[in-house]
Amino acid sequence: MLHLAAQTSARVSHEEPERDLNTNALGTLLLARWCVNNNAQRVLYGSSMGVYGNPETLPVKETDMPAPVSFYGVSKLAGEQYLQLHMPFGLQPTSFRMFNVYGPGQDMANMKQGMLSVYLAYIHAGIPVQVTGSFDRFRDFIYIDDIVDAFLLALHDKRSYGEVYNLGCGVTHNVREVLDILIAACGHDPRTYPVQQLAAHPGDTFGICSDSKKFRSAFGWTPKLTLRDGIERMAGWLREEVRR
Repeated sequence: MLHLAAQTSARVSHEEPERDLNTNALGTLLLARWCVNNNAQRVLYGSSMGVYGNPETLPVKETDMPAPVSFYGVSKLAGEQYLQLHMPFGLQPTSFRMFNVYGPGQDMANMKQGMLSVYLAYIHAGIPVQVTGSFDRFRDFIYIDDIVDAFLLALHDKRSYGEVYNLGCGVTHNVREVLDILIAACGHDPRTYPVQQLAAHPGDTFGICSDSKKFRSAFGWTPKLTLRDGIERMAGWLREEVRR
């Protein structure tokens, strides 16, 4: 079983913390109980870089102490722990702390989750991009196909039972870089396209980067797409969606 259902916005988690708690933490607990009661032993859980908050050292490793700065991060960490607590009852979980996942199929109407998809939605509509927080903030972006590859590698492999893994590229890009790539991919000039800077919102991590050596060394996994190539694919997908 792949458990990817969640409320995924740190911003929304601060606006509606009870909803975030019920959807992510309680939802995962109920799923774990259902799995145990129905002999569905294998669960791959989509956790998040949000469990780390603003780590003191980068790149961040799975052995580093979690310190969430958002209700979202707390709820995803709780989900990991609930799954681990059910291992004595036969559950075989694997938790993937995914970094900034993007790609075709992302919800382009959700303007409160997904830095890259939010900016792309503004640019595709031809309106000024609204940036909340500093242009120096940075992220570790990973294309959806690389995430799918990792899940499939671990799905039937007993070495991953009970493990927690980071999934990221280990490469950082700041907001200004991301904007330039996105704007150019949509056929505009990054030097002149309008961008508006707004105040930061609660729970937003300033900067983070993954150390994914644990999963890479165990499974021979390597992310294939650079950010520029991934954005080109995503922008092309969005253009095709609009034509339909």
